[in-house]
Amino acid sequence: MNTQNVNVKTATKEHSERYGEKATVLRTDGFVRNLHSAHPFDVIRADVVLARMEAQAHRGCGLHYEIYHSYLLDAALDYLAALPLKDRPTFIGAAARSGVMLTFAEGDRAGDA
Repeated sequence: MNTQNVNVKTATKEHSERYGEKATVLRTDGFVRNLHSAHPFDVIRADVVLARMEAQAHRGCGLHYEIYHSYLLDAALDYLAALPLKDRPTFIGAAARSGVMLTFAEGDRAGDA
């Protein structure tokens, strides 16, 4: 009687990480890459980044909402452009929850005001 050693996992899909490819997964936990950190894997909550941008825009606005909005959008769009693609939806979602619409049209509109 002959027996074969059958591996149950042979029919499963192999991970691409074995071959040097890294799978990029969209972040859904509210964290984005910390651009001001020296370590490339450091993360920070998107809400905290936006709160810091809001505080910085408030310091430079002189109590004018149009200037505050323009500073905030400029800072947020610059940060968004520097983020990796997998972190951008998280940052845009956090901005939308705080009432900031991150579009270039909105940035142009705020810059004209």
